[in-house]
Amino acid sequence: MIKDSLYVLLTGNYIEGVTDLDRLIEPAVRRIFRKKMQDYVKNKNVPPLNPMEAEKVETFFRPYEKTDLLFHRGYKAWSGKFSPLFIPDDMYYGTIEPFYTDRLTSKYLDNKCFYYRFFSNVALPELIAMRIGGIWLDKDFNIITLDDAASLLDSQPEAVLKKATDSEGGFGLTFLEGDNKSRTFLETVKLERTDLVLQKRIHQHSSHHALNPSSVNTFRIMSMLRKDGVWVFATALRIGRAGSRVDNLCNGGVWCGVREDGHLSDIGTMEDGTVVTSHPDYGYKFSDITLPCYEKAVALVKEAHGIMAHCALASWDVAIDESGEAVLIEANLSLGTLYSMQVCLGPIFGDRTKEILDEVFYKKDGSRRKKPFLSINPRDVYYIRDNIKGILFGSYKQGYTHSYLLSNAALSHIDKKLIEEVSWRFPKLSARQEKEIRDYYEPYCKHFTTESHRVYTGKSGVFKKEYIPEDMYMCHIDRYLSDRNLAYYLDNKCYYKRLFPEAKQPETLLMRIGKIWLDKDYHPIKLTEALPILFKQQEVVVKPATGSEGGAGISFLSFEDKASFKEKLASFKEAVKALSSDIIIQMPVKQHPELSKLHPQSLNTLRIVSLIIEDRVVILSRSLKIGSGSSRMDNGCSGGIYCGIDDSGRLREIGALDDGRVVRKHPELGYDLSGIQIPCLDKCEELIAVSHPFMGHHRLISWDIAIDNTNEAVLIEANLSLGGSDDVQVVNGPFFGEYTERILKEVYGHH
Repeated sequence: MIKDSLYVLLTGNYIEGVTDLDRLIEPAVRRIFRKKMQDYVKNKNVPPLNPMEAEKVETFFRPYEKTDLLFHRGYKAWSGKFSPLFIPDDMYYGTIEPFYTDRLTSKYLDNKCFYYRFFSNVALPELIAMRIGGIWLDKDFNIITLDDAASLLDSQPEAVLKKATDSEGGFGLTFLEGDNKSRTFLETVKLERTDLVLQKRIHQHSSHHALNPSSVNTFRIMSMLRKDGVWVFATALRIGRAGSRVDNLCNGGVWCGVREDGHLSDIGTMEDGTVVTSHPDYGYKFSDITLPCYEKAVALVKEAHGIMAHCALASWDVAIDESGEAVLIEANLSLGTLYSMQVCLGPIFGDRTKEILDEVFYKKDGSRRKKPFLSINPRDVYYIRDNIKGILFGSYKQGYTHSYLLSNAALSHIDKKLIEEVSWRFPKLSARQEKEIRDYYEPYCKHFTTESHRVYTGKSGVFKKEYIPEDMYMCHIDRYLSDRNLAYYLDNKCYYKRLFPEAKQPETLLMRIGKIWLDKDYHPIKLTEALPILFKQQEVVVKPATGSEGGAGISFLSFEDKASFKEKLASFKEAVKALSSDIIIQMPVKQHPELSKLHPQSLNTLRIVSLIIEDRVVILSRSLKIGSGSSRMDNGCSGGIYCGIDDSGRLREIGALDDGRVVRKHPELGYDLSGIQIPCLDKCEELIAVSHPFMGHHRLISWDIAIDNTNEAVLIEANLSLGGSDDVQVVNGPFFGEYTERILKEVYGHH
């Protein structure tokens, strides 16, 4: 962030495909667009606005922020028309877009591999294979090898290999055809370190093909997700130049406005600011062309946008295939092109301009909004806050601390403090045991604490040198196997329905992503419409979609004992008031009777840990979490018991409690833990086998799975990182079992 911002501030330039635009501070973002306009105005000798025009611009923007007339000069010169409603580029990218769109969310979720899950409800280019997090998958998301992917390519006459991220301007696009396509594919893959998608080439509709046969000519549609639906503000058609394989401006392409009836606008624009009324190579006039199927492109955008509610202002690239169907090519979740839209179509927000500006700059009570300092993302604030507390005090609070953002220094201090709180209960390790541990780990890591071994040995009664020290696991191994930055955004229960479509999940009634309430199919819905449906249920579960470890923030709402709508509304408001993050509201799971016997008040779930290794998914351990007392939850911090499960599907002899104690019987109900048979374990593992491969950035996942009263496995939570190793090792032995040395060699050999 700092390096890229300094470079931009000093030069006003950025490097396509290298500069991390989503991480730039506000002054750097504004600098880019001001310099572009300054260069254009200077090089084209653009005259200043006349006094009357200048007064109109200043009067209109005075309630919002002081604006430079530079941008209105440019837009008047480009379009040949003056309007005070043109949005200055620096204001749009510096203030307006960040208000509606979380750029860090867009940075991590705008990945073409994820499109095949997030946007599975719309048409996409047909997939041949993808590389996600270093794992190759076929079109059905089964793990394959690189050679398998090359073989799949051989069966296609032509294909397109795309970088899944950082592909602005067609950067990282390779067309594969002819006899050498497999060799070109393998050579390109070796050079690229990012995620990749290998797709069949789209054959576009004849009306688009006629405009430029060598490129797929796409609609760029700018939309905004609102509480009452999706607003489409502007659409441009991107047309390639003769012989060009892509339609991007930076490759010489032309952008032309599209009206609501599919008719093209009178003018188009090019990258250097040149305005044209006809195609530079073919000579046809834009105003003579009307494109069919435009309404299908708009319908696709309205269907796709809902799940991306954190990016409420986005731009979409949509093609029309040869059968006349709309196909999503790319979702530009932030920093979509503005100036070409305004040149071709006029002010981007049209007659809604004042409404949008009022919302951005003023609160509902009429007071002025405070701008974030240098547009610093809240995630960065959490990072600083949580790491300072972790490093100075070893402070960690479930549901409050953003654990995925913790540095190794903070994690190490927190782990040390947590271990010290329980290690005093158990005898110290012998000198021989200490030496065994040090000798075993010496080739891999020299700096770790053996206090974890002391705790695991004391709790389980069995010494194993292969126990993974907690600080080593948290600071190095888990961080290597799982992308925590991505997990911070992706580990969101609101996304589960799309991320894990093969897995049965609790029935979802309502969710809130960002500031937008959505129904179970990700369509915006007004609360006045949703609540009557919600209140018909006897009981619902309100969960924070993120940061709910240990059951933090989860509440159970019973509506059958509330006589009036007003009482039900009051209880609902109370439940969601304290939740600032995303929210998901679901029906309770009716669990299997055998699991209900173990503790009827709570949903007792299986914690199964899986690992992608050697191009397959393996199960490392199985455990059962059992509630206790009057708690509705089975978490350790709620008094729950953590029990190991052996290979035959039966509970092992001991269970671990959060306070460091080990039990052989349930504390209240008194039954022996040992030998209890767990039903439907095979179905849980089948769920994991089909769900884990797509999560290639998270090779190690801890899954929380319930068994319902119909004998089906139900996914409750996928802990993409920091699933914990302590209780797992106490009740099941060394965390990685037979794979321990292989993992240690991979992790520390890589370092």
